[in-house]
Amino acid sequence: MNRVFSLCRRPRPRFFHFCLLALLALPLLAVGCSRDGGGPITTLPQFSLASAADGSPINSRDFKGQALIVNFFATWCQPCRQEVPSLIALQNKYGERNFSVLGIAVEQNDRAIRNFMSELGINYPVAMSAPDTPKTFGGVFGIPATFLIDRQGNMIRRFDGHVDIQVLEHELQAIL
Repeated sequence: MNRVFSLCRRPRPRFFHFCLLALLALPLLAVGCSRDGGGPITTLPQFSLASAADGSPINSRDFKGQALIVNFFATWCQPCRQEVPSLIALQNKYGERNFSVLGIAVEQNDRAIRNFMSELGINYPVAMSAPDTPKTFGGVFGIPATFLIDRQGNMIRRFDGHVDIQVLEHELQAIL
């Protein structure tokens, strides 16, 4: 019993150093890398992805000249589900102003995604992610991940995790 107690009382130096190193590395994971690994993503990457609705291609060039919110999500992700009504509202409010939301589903279950879209009444295009799509957006390490892109195709802001609609709408209004 004394042996167990003594092990619990003092942390192991190696474990402490590992935890410290892990904490120091976290900011590096949060910073996106460009397609060539040379720095942060600054423009909308080129892509051609299958539509979740019907399999037709959705291309980055389809959004040329539009302000864009790109939202990486999964049907099983609760914060993603909570963001959808906000994205629907933004599409309804600003869709006529040369703006679109684009959802990118990171899972590959077509039926689940179509059911999700129908259940929540998604009114914006949803594409199926290709294996390299998260990397081309600077590394998507968690979902939801949301990108705000201006009409010139410049990446204005990245949001990792759930983003409040007031914050997103404020940022969007600044580029419309």
